[in-house]
Amino acid sequence: MTDATAPATAPVAQARDRATWTELFFDLVLAFAVSQIAHLLAAHPSWPVLGRCLLVLIPLWWAWVDVVMAMNAVHETNTQRVFLLLSGLAVYGMAVAAPHAPAVREQALLYAGSYMALRLLIGEAIRRECALYTIHPYRAGLAFALVLFGTAACPGPWRTGCWTVAVLAEIAAPLVLGGHLRQLTFGVNHLPERFGLFIIIALGENVFAVGASVATGPMGGANLTALVLAFLVGCALWWLYFHLAASAVAHALRTHPSPSIVVRDVLSYGHLVLVVGLLLVSVGAQRAVQHPLHDTHRIGAGLLPGGAALFTLTFCYTRRRMFGAASVTRFYGSLALFATVAGGPFLPPLATIALTAGLLVLVNAMEHWLLSSGRGVPLIFRQADAGPRRAGGNPSVTGPPSRRPETER
Repeated sequence: MTDATAPATAPVAQARDRATWTELFFDLVLAFAVSQIAHLLAAHPSWPVLGRCLLVLIPLWWAWVDVVMAMNAVHETNTQRVFLLLSGLAVYGMAVAAPHAPAVREQALLYAGSYMALRLLIGEAIRRECALYTIHPYRAGLAFALVLFGTAACPGPWRTGCWTVAVLAEIAAPLVLGGHLRQLTFGVNHLPERFGLFIIIALGENVFAVGASVATGPMGGANLTALVLAFLVGCALWWLYFHLAASAVAHALRTHPSPSIVVRDVLSYGHLVLVVGLLLVSVGAQRAVQHPLHDTHRIGAGLLPGGAALFTLTFCYTRRRMFGAASVTRFYGSLALFATVAGGPFLPPLATIALTAGLLVLVNAMEHWLLSSGRGVPLIFRQADAGPRRAGGNPSVTGPPSRRPETER
């Protein structure tokens, strides 16, 4: 781990500056996978089901990260297009089986078999481009896939236990094997765009699921009011990420003394938490629109504000890892959203979604006012060694550290 914090020696690649049409088609399969997982949790909101959803979401996420890393620094060729299309087929198999993979043997075999095929494809891509390294080496990724496939035929509880151990090991792999990130070649424009597109996929699930629930269900005044508020929540979450955070990631990749830290901690770990938060928001908003005045599931009442709180709080972690400090507005905004979670079981869902939307809009409005008036967003949790660059941002476009540009929250 210590060598992962050393200054990066890999060159910045310009071969792949923007996402390609093939990559966008590949992302469509990911959209279907996210939708499958969200529908399962929406139908059965409980802690065990949430755990099952994370169990199948995390391998999808890490495989997607590895595909992005394998493709981000090479020119697109017909071979690369075929690789992405075959990878999309493997992810498609995982997505079809995801909702019932932890509980049903046949679905587990399809999910794990598709995952192993995807890992083999990634390994072949790495072999052909021997100078490239993924977020964690190919051998480790294939080992996790072999564990999932080898235990897919086990009885349900044993399968769940083995898969849980494998997934936890997969989460820890970038930390344990972080030294390989120093040899990573990346494009500073391509990576932020690719991870931002995944955030768009997760935000899109909120639009699709909530809109479909109203289109096929009741359309009373309370339902339509909840629909408008759910869309407002989606807009506010979009603003939190794309107005400032997305450009901050690209800036950090250019200026951070160890860009591998940004790749690992912000893009890989941080964005995984952001996606989980958006998944919870999608499920919570869907339930609020369907049952705006009463929800019989206590956990369902806290999904919307809990996901929004997790999403907002994650920016404090990612900003501190990039620039050495977190923003006051997002930290206290997330605390207020967590307080809404505590009151959720005692409030009608319509009130919960209204409070969530109001708090998110307030955070955005406060940040806009602070930045537009030249005050700058107050910072907390400063690192002891955070200099002007880490606590602030791009010195070429800023004044004193107290007046930072919009790219830096």
